[in-house]
Amino acid sequence: MEQKFISNIPMNLFLDDERTPAAVANYMPYAVYRNLQWETVKSFDEFVKFINTKGVPENISFDHDLCDEHYKYSGSKSIPYELMKEKTGYHCLFWLILYCNKNNRELPNILIHTMNVTGKRNMDLLIEMYSKIK
Repeated sequence: MEQKFISNIPMNLFLDDERTPAAVANYMPYAVYRNLQWETVKSFDEFVKFINTKGVPENISFDHDLCDEHYKYSGSKSIPYELMKEKTGYHCLFWLILYCNKNNRELPNILIHTMNVTGKRNMDLLIEMYSKIK
């Protein structure tokens, strides 16, 4: 699928079911949360629709836990992704990697702002594994 870009302004995508970029700026030491304009999506389906409609943005910031079901695994040593009814930020990142690989695109700049330590570790490992095979 050919990438579509609606505007010449670089897009920035923020994936989170509850927080805003301004709220994340209070605990993450990155100026981008205050200095850039972000479009927000709250679920896997919204994430996929955004990219299929508008293209891959310049920056994407990921939360891991996107619904109440996910919060019960926050702080766990492992996360049973296969048992979840709703998809997490990890699923969004995995989909993005497959999408970029299929369409011969580089991954955008990726930030992970989740407070779920295990989810963040899993997402970091996913990026690391992809960068080793790419």
